[in-house]
Amino acid sequence: MDENTVIGCCKSGYQKNKFKKLKKGDLRFQDDLDLHGCSAYEAEVMLGVRIPQWQINNQLVVLIQHGKGRGILKKLVDEFLQNDPNVLAYHSAIPKHGGTGAVYVHLKNINKNDESE
Repeated sequence: MDENTVIGCCKSGYQKNKFKKLKKGDLRFQDDLDLHGCSAYEAEVMLGVRIPQWQINNQLVVLIQHGKGRGILKKLVDEFLQNDPNVLAYHSAIPKHGGTGAVYVHLKNINKNDESE
């Protein structure tokens, strides 16, 4: 995976029109996490801590900045998000939000029964 590879995943049940909005940067993100300078281990720990915090705080659309570099953090973030059951969808950001060095993430809403938000 190189620095220009676009990453993304729309999990089963996630609305396709919402995914299009996520891809375009049309869903306003409520928080961000900057992983620049982190080791793979530190990044994984931070993701494991922040995702549940965001859900508890009802911050369901977030931006994760992994940087471009050699693609190590990008690959880690891609695999982590793909395997996390709390993630509904994610996609590389538009250029003004970091482009292929960042990713928009839409998380499950744990504060009510409707998980599509």
